[in-house]
Amino acid sequence: MIPPTVYVGDRATLVLPLQTFSGDSNVELSRGEFPVSQDIDFFRIAVERRPGGSRLVVEFAAYTPGILEIPPFKIADITVNGQKIEISSILDSDRLGPVLSDPAGTLAIPGTSLLVYGTLSVAVLLPLLFLLLLFREHGLIKTWLALWKHLWLISEMRRIEKRLRRSLAKNTAAADILDTLSKEFRIFLGFLTGENCRAMTATEIGRITINGESLPDGDFLGVFFTRFDRLRFSGVAIRRNEVLSLLNDLRTFLKTLDTAQRRKELV
Repeated sequence: MIPPTVYVGDRATLVLPLQTFSGDSNVELSRGEFPVSQDIDFFRIAVERRPGGSRLVVEFAAYTPGILEIPPFKIADITVNGQKIEISSILDSDRLGPVLSDPAGTLAIPGTSLLVYGTLSVAVLLPLLFLLLLFREHGLIKTWLALWKHLWLISEMRRIEKRLRRSLAKNTAAADILDTLSKEFRIFLGFLTGENCRAMTATEIGRITINGESLPDGDFLGVFFTRFDRLRFSGVAIRRNEVLSLLNDLRTFLKTLDTAQRRKELV
């Protein structure tokens, strides 16, 4: 494997030496001949003749951690079957040290980061602390505060979605919009659920809950971030209509979440 350790979303290469190969030139599969996998995208499959011997090269990116099996395929007179690859998760703490770079500096971009929610929440909730202490025996106060917090978070995420939509209309680079959307949406989900969503995979985000209850449209987050990762790590130019589709889906999700919160289904 190149590199030896491959993480979710990384583009990597599997190289298999071949003992025998009857062809006298390089052979490469077209995209239509690639094997189909729900968890793996393939970019190049070829047999290369080298002075030291022929080799099979498979360039790919995987989106699920664990041991994955490459679907069977045939190239030239070679049949590949049962070949497995190991994909690591960035959440594996034993491997964080050698692969992560030093933390990047904080970006002070006014109005774009949900990290300010914590400070603002403390400032707004201080006047309510006295009431909370007076009526702590009443569950209604706790329920109301949780509901207010969730609705406010949703309102702020809606404002960011509208700002990104305006940036897209002004021809801001689609990749830059995706990077901002990834950061802001993950921070929003972290404040909403109380979990650290910044380094989660699409599968892990799809399982997050609020107070043990699934979010409305439970499959949305897993599907959304899988689409998101495929766009970011596909290695091809990102079309603006694909980014617009993600923003439209985000807007629908926020509306559904807002309705659920107002009905007190998840507090």
